[in-house]
Amino acid sequence: MASELRNRLVLATILGATLFGAPDLSISDAKAADAADKAEASVPLAASDRSKMRLTVYPGNLAMIAEQRQANLAAGRQTLKIMDLPQTLLDDSLLIGADKNANLQLLSTTEKTNPQSGYTLLEQFIGKEVKIRRDDDLINATLIDLDGQALVKTADGVEYVPTQNIVMPVLPDNYTTRPSLDATIRTSAATDHVSLAYLMGGISWQTAYVGHYDSKTGTLELGARARIVNNSGGDIHDANLQLIAGDPNQNSPRPMAKAMRAEMMMSVSADSASGGQAARSKFENFHVYGPYSDLNMKDGHAVTLPLLENRKINVDREMTFYGNTSMYYSGKGTRQDFIRPELQLTLKNDGGADEQSPWPAGQIRIYANDADGIPVFLGEDQMNLTPAGEKAHLTLGQASDITGSRHVVEYDRKARKNLPDEVAATLEWTLKNSGPRDETVTIEETLPANWKIIKENNPHQNLEAGQVKWQIKLPAGKETTLRWSVHSDE
Repeated sequence: MASELRNRLVLATILGATLFGAPDLSISDAKAADAADKAEASVPLAASDRSKMRLTVYPGNLAMIAEQRQANLAAGRQTLKIMDLPQTLLDDSLLIGADKNANLQLLSTTEKTNPQSGYTLLEQFIGKEVKIRRDDDLINATLIDLDGQALVKTADGVEYVPTQNIVMPVLPDNYTTRPSLDATIRTSAATDHVSLAYLMGGISWQTAYVGHYDSKTGTLELGARARIVNNSGGDIHDANLQLIAGDPNQNSPRPMAKAMRAEMMMSVSADSASGGQAARSKFENFHVYGPYSDLNMKDGHAVTLPLLENRKINVDREMTFYGNTSMYYSGKGTRQDFIRPELQLTLKNDGGADEQSPWPAGQIRIYANDADGIPVFLGEDQMNLTPAGEKAHLTLGQASDITGSRHVVEYDRKARKNLPDEVAATLEWTLKNSGPRDETVTIEETLPANWKIIKENNPHQNLEAGQVKWQIKLPAGKETTLRWSVHSDE
């Protein structure tokens, strides 16, 4: 509970300070309120009263809205009818405040959890006049009760009819298609606005990287866009947007209103940004991108915005075979044929223009130009959050011109009393390059625990415990062999 409250206050600080110019969002202790008082006024707060809004989006289907709605509030106790809230609102995350002089105290909230269903609407007409649809006619009736079907009284008597045949004369006064919430507050002075902040599900973002690889120069031109998806059940209008890179702890899945219907590119201005680079700042353990101003986004749509400007980065191209431990326990003659290595690129984050920018986690797609200068898709991978100065390893797929086979050449097992069997084995990789250029191939092997290499025809490098690797030069059109012998050391 303490960590959840602390995280919530961190989120409120981000939004309150940047949107409203002062940390006026607060939750006071409801025990300080006099529960016997009655509300002096009921004040509606609709979306049309909104004067400012900031949308902060996190990875993992979580967003926070901080908004200001205009309202003429007198001093004293009153109930705010907060309307037009998102369908995916986390109602217990509501923060509410006003200017400091008002000293706003939140006494209680009453939520209307979901838009009313047709059955719930009909319940409000029990004992009232409705009409029944019969073929092409409408017949007057009184709705008596609902029990799966509708019990009605007409001029002909009392009968059950399907609820879908009931025609309501009007919609109830309190009908709304969007969630709403009643907040009882007390202020010590009049104010002309209310500040709201709340968490919601259904809006998320991720980084979409685009890389153009040049194998001749060994470089990758890397850029990134932010892809924001709105599945919250409502549209976003004229919002200032900021994006959070980081991983806030969340205890439960966030709701989504519906699946995405469409994707579109939008032109949204990024304040203090130039050349496709969004402004970035650091807050606590987060990196904050933006603000992007004047965001308009329909429910069910995705938008893409500039995030990181293109930079040319040196990359190392590697082809890697991986060998597991199972073959070390197999007998002589065991083999694996036609193994293809993984084609990988390794690149180091130089930190961008300020040498401090991380690469946010996201999906990267890599292309290369063919002989006609037309981009060709090479592969895609998921990039983890990579701080400045660290390396990212990307897998493009499997190499097509390099193949290998792995087999056990010699194997000897001797039983030992009260000890594991003593094992000595010789294994071999046979590598073939059918491509037009020389390659350097990496082989990584995982040895069984407490086994050692006692002989080899190429020197190995030790990695983590039990892991070794060899780097083998493989000329174009040639075949080469790696052989090594191991012995159990127990």
